[in-house]
Amino acid sequence: MTMMGLVVELLLGILTSYHPAGLLLLPAYVGWFICSFPLFYSINKRKGVKDGFETYYCMNAQWTTFWIDVANKELAYLCMFNPFKIQYIPLKFINRAEVEVNYTKDREYINHINCSFYIKNKKNKIRVETRGRYDLISAEARGKEIIAMTQEFTELLNKGLYNDCWAARNTEYSDKANGEG
Repeated sequence: MTMMGLVVELLLGILTSYHPAGLLLLPAYVGWFICSFPLFYSINKRKGVKDGFETYYCMNAQWTTFWIDVANKELAYLCMFNPFKIQYIPLKFINRAEVEVNYTKDREYINHINCSFYIKNKKNKIRVETRGRYDLISAEARGKEIIAMTQEFTELLNKGLYNDCWAARNTEYSDKANGEG
Protein backbone atom coordinates (compact mmCIF):
# COMPACT_ATOMS: atom_id res chain seq x y z
CA MET A 1 0.00 0.00 0.00
CA THR A 2 1.32 3.43 -0.86
CA MET A 3 1.70 6.33 1.52
CA MET A 4 -1.18 8.16 -0.16
CA GLY A 5 -3.42 5.12 0.31
CA LEU A 6 -2.60 5.06 4.00
CA VAL A 7 -3.40 8.74 4.36
CA VAL A 8 -6.74 8.37 2.56
CA GLU A 9 -7.61 5.32 4.65
CA LEU A 10 -6.75 7.20 7.85
CA LEU A 11 -8.84 10.24 6.87
CA LEU A 12 -11.83 8.11 5.86
CA GLY A 13 -11.54 6.15 9.11
CA ILE A 14 -11.59 9.35 11.14
CA LEU A 15 -14.53 10.80 9.21
CA THR A 16 -16.67 7.68 9.33
CA SER A 17 -15.92 6.99 12.97
CA TYR A 18 -17.69 10.22 13.92
CA HIS A 19 -20.65 10.05 11.60
CA PRO A 20 -21.31 8.88 8.02
CA ALA A 21 -22.35 12.43 7.14
CA GLY A 22 -18.69 13.38 7.57
CA LEU A 23 -18.09 11.95 4.11
CA LEU A 24 -20.48 14.54 2.71
CA LEU A 25 -18.54 17.35 4.35
CA LEU A 26 -15.21 16.33 2.84
CA PRO A 27 -16.04 17.39 -0.76
CA ALA A 28 -17.53 20.65 0.54
CA TYR A 29 -14.39 21.37 2.55
CA VAL A 30 -12.10 20.55 -0.39
CA GLY A 31 -14.21 22.74 -2.69
CA TRP A 32 -14.08 25.65 -0.25
CA PHE A 33 -10.34 25.22 0.20
CA ILE A 34 -9.71 25.31 -3.56
CA CYS A 35 -12.12 28.18 -4.33
CA SER A 36 -11.34 30.41 -1.35
CA PHE A 37 -7.88 31.45 -2.55
CA PRO A 38 -9.06 33.04 -5.83
CA LEU A 39 -12.04 34.55 -4.01
CA PHE A 40 -9.95 36.26 -1.31
CA TYR A 41 -7.34 37.25 -3.90
CA SER A 42 -9.89 39.08 -6.04
CA ILE A 43 -11.51 40.74 -3.00
CA ASN A 44 -8.19 42.02 -1.62
CA LYS A 45 -6.99 43.08 -5.08
CA ARG A 46 -10.15 45.17 -5.57
CA LYS A 47 -9.78 46.63 -2.09
CA GLY A 48 -6.34 47.87 -3.09
CA VAL A 49 -3.30 49.08 -1.22
CA LYS A 50 -3.20 50.95 2.08
CA ASP A 51 -4.05 54.64 2.44
CA GLY A 52 -1.12 56.90 1.66
CA PHE A 53 0.35 54.45 -0.87
CA GLU A 54 0.85 56.36 -4.13
CA THR A 55 0.76 53.78 -6.90
CA TYR A 56 3.08 54.72 -9.73
CA TYR A 57 3.14 51.39 -11.51
CA CYS A 58 1.08 48.21 -11.27
CA MET A 59 2.06 44.87 -12.79
CA ASN A 60 -0.19 41.80 -12.93
CA ALA A 61 1.83 38.59 -13.06
CA GLN A 62 0.40 35.09 -13.34
CA TRP A 63 -0.22 34.55 -9.62
CA THR A 64 0.82 37.91 -8.14
CA THR A 65 -0.01 41.60 -8.45
CA PHE A 66 2.66 44.24 -7.73
CA TRP A 67 2.35 47.94 -6.98
CA ILE A 68 5.27 50.40 -6.74
CA ASP A 69 5.13 53.55 -4.61
CA VAL A 70 8.01 55.83 -5.58
CA ALA A 71 7.11 58.52 -3.04
CA ASN A 72 7.36 56.23 -0.02
CA LYS A 73 9.85 53.85 -1.70
CA GLU A 74 7.75 50.72 -1.19
CA LEU A 75 6.81 47.67 -3.19
CA ALA A 76 3.45 46.08 -2.40
CA TYR A 77 2.37 42.66 -3.61
CA LEU A 78 -0.56 40.32 -3.30
CA CYS A 79 0.06 36.64 -4.02
CA MET A 80 -2.60 34.08 -4.93
CA PHE A 81 -1.11 31.58 -2.48
CA ASN A 82 -1.37 34.03 0.45
CA PRO A 83 -4.35 36.16 -0.61
CA PHE A 84 -5.37 37.34 2.84
CA LYS A 85 -3.04 40.34 3.14
CA ILE A 86 -1.12 42.68 0.85
CA GLN A 87 2.56 42.54 1.77
CA TYR A 88 4.77 45.66 1.77
CA ILE A 89 8.55 45.68 1.26
CA PRO A 90 10.74 48.80 1.50
CA LEU A 91 12.67 49.21 -1.76
CA LYS A 92 15.93 49.41 0.20
CA PHE A 93 15.61 45.65 0.89
CA ILE A 94 15.51 44.81 -2.84
CA ASN A 95 19.06 44.45 -4.14
CA ARG A 96 18.31 43.74 -7.79
CA ALA A 97 15.48 42.77 -10.14
CA GLU A 98 15.77 41.05 -13.50
CA VAL A 99 13.77 39.28 -16.19
CA GLU A 100 14.37 35.61 -17.05
CA VAL A 101 12.97 34.12 -20.26
CA ASN A 102 12.91 30.39 -21.02
CA TYR A 103 12.51 29.69 -24.75
CA THR A 104 11.67 26.47 -26.58
CA LYS A 105 14.50 24.75 -28.47
CA ASP A 106 13.74 26.55 -31.72
CA ARG A 107 13.29 29.91 -29.91
CA GLU A 108 9.97 30.37 -31.74
CA TYR A 109 7.93 30.12 -28.54
CA ILE A 110 8.44 30.97 -24.88
CA ASN A 111 7.91 28.37 -22.15
CA HIS A 112 7.76 30.85 -19.28
CA ILE A 113 8.83 34.32 -18.18
CA ASN A 114 10.04 34.99 -14.63
CA CYS A 115 10.75 38.17 -12.73
CA SER A 116 13.52 37.59 -10.18
CA PHE A 117 13.97 39.77 -7.11
CA TYR A 118 16.95 39.66 -4.82
CA ILE A 119 15.49 40.64 -1.45
CA LYS A 120 18.26 40.94 1.14
CA ASN A 121 20.48 38.98 -1.30
CA LYS A 122 18.02 36.05 -1.46
CA LYS A 123 16.65 35.23 -4.91
CA ASN A 124 12.85 35.09 -5.27
CA LYS A 125 11.30 34.10 -8.59
CA ILE A 126 7.84 35.25 -9.58
CA ARG A 127 6.20 33.63 -12.60
CA VAL A 128 4.91 36.33 -14.94
CA GLU A 129 3.54 34.09 -17.69
CA THR A 130 3.55 30.37 -18.49
CA ARG A 131 2.87 28.62 -21.75
CA GLY A 132 -0.20 26.42 -21.62
CA ARG A 133 -0.70 23.18 -23.51
CA TYR A 134 -2.83 24.86 -26.18
CA ASP A 135 -1.90 28.47 -25.45
CA LEU A 136 1.54 29.03 -26.92
CA ILE A 137 3.43 32.26 -26.24
CA SER A 138 4.82 33.43 -29.55
CA ALA A 139 8.27 34.93 -29.07
CA GLU A 140 7.64 37.53 -31.76
CA ALA A 141 4.18 38.82 -30.85
CA ARG A 142 2.77 38.25 -27.40
CA GLY A 143 6.12 37.29 -25.89
CA LYS A 144 7.66 40.66 -26.74
CA GLU A 145 4.77 42.49 -25.06
CA ILE A 146 5.06 40.47 -21.85
CA ILE A 147 8.84 40.82 -21.78
CA ALA A 148 8.56 44.59 -22.34
CA MET A 149 6.04 44.94 -19.50
CA THR A 150 8.23 42.92 -17.15
CA GLN A 151 11.38 44.74 -18.25
CA GLU A 152 9.73 48.11 -17.58
CA PHE A 153 8.83 46.94 -14.08
CA THR A 154 12.34 45.68 -13.29
CA GLU A 155 13.97 48.78 -14.78
CA LEU A 156 11.80 50.98 -12.61
CA LEU A 157 12.82 49.00 -9.53
CA ASN A 158 16.49 49.04 -10.50
CA LYS A 159 16.47 52.79 -11.24
CA GLY A 160 15.03 53.44 -7.82
CA LEU A 161 17.57 51.16 -6.21
CA TYR A 162 20.76 52.30 -7.89
CA ASN A 163 20.19 55.98 -8.60
CA ASP A 164 21.41 58.50 -6.04
CA CYS A 165 18.99 61.10 -7.43
CA TRP A 166 15.91 59.24 -6.20
CA ALA A 167 14.48 62.27 -4.41
CA ALA A 168 14.88 64.50 -7.49
CA ARG A 169 13.09 62.01 -9.74
CA ASN A 170 10.49 61.29 -7.10
CA THR A 171 8.62 64.45 -8.06
CA GLU A 172 8.85 63.58 -11.75
CA TYR A 173 7.33 60.09 -11.20
CA SER A 174 4.54 61.45 -8.99
CA ASP A 175 3.69 64.04 -11.65
CA LYS A 176 3.62 61.30 -14.31
CA ALA A 177 1.32 59.12 -12.20
CA ASN A 178 -1.05 62.04 -11.68
CA GLY A 179 -1.06 62.81 -15.43
CA GLU A 180 0.81 66.08 -15.12
CA GLY A 181 4.02 65.02 -16.87
